[in-house]
Amino acid sequence: MPNVSELFSKLKNEEIKYFLDKSKAIIEKLNKGDEIFRQEQEVKYLFILKKGSVVVENIDVNGKRSIVNIFNKEGTVFGEVYLYIDKNSYDYNCFANESTEIIKIPKEAFFLSENSDDISKKILNNMLIILSNKAYYLNQKLLIFNSISLRQKISKYLLQNSNKDNFFKMVLKREELAHFLGATRPSVSRELMNMQKDGLIEIDRDIIKFDRKELEKFL
Repeated sequence: MPNVSELFSKLKNEEIKYFLDKSKAIIEKLNKGDEIFRQEQEVKYLFILKKGSVVVENIDVNGKRSIVNIFNKEGTVFGEVYLYIDKNSYDYNCFANESTEIIKIPKEAFFLSENSDDISKKILNNMLIILSNKAYYLNQKLLIFNSISLRQKISKYLLQNSNKDNFFKMVLKREELAHFLGATRPSVSRELMNMQKDGLIEIDRDIIKFDRKELEKFL
C-alpha cells in the first residue's frame, strides 16, 4: 500500500488517494525481467515499489554490468533524483527482479506552482527528506568503493546494512553482491569463507552473524 512510503509520511489515506488521482498515477504489474526504465530513456515518472523487488544496474561502454542497488522494501521510492537535474535521461537500467507491482507518478506532480495545494507541499517536503537520505546512502557506498581490500569492503557493507544486532540477512545473491562491491563472484565467495575461517563472521544460509568490534577494525 502506498501509505507505507516515506513519500506519504503524515498524510491520511484520503489525502494520498487524492494526490494519486490528481497526478494521474499508474499502477503497473511486472514479471521478472520486465523493464521499468533503461539508460538514455527520457525521464517521465517517479516510481514507488508496491510489492516485489527491482534491480538498478549500469552497463558501461565495454558491456560490464554493475549493480547499483536492489530495492525490495514495500513503499521504496526510486528514480527520484532525475526529477530535479538538468539531464533528462537515465544513466541506469531498472527491471523487475521477480513478480512486482509499482506505482508510476508523472514527474510534473513534484514541482511547486502557484496552484500547488497543501497536500502537494507536504509531499514535496517529504521528497526533500528522501533525497537527503539518498545522498547519505551514496556517500556510504562511496566509502565502500574507496576501501583498499575486499575484506574491508565486505566489513563496511555488513556494518552499514545491519542494525545494532550482530547479524545481517543477505538480500543480494553472491553474484549481485559481487557486482555491488565491484568484485568477482569467486573473489567474494572466497573472502567470505576466509572471514568465516578467521572467526569474523558465521554464515548460515542467508544469515551472516558477525563480531561487530572485529569488523570495525577494518574501517
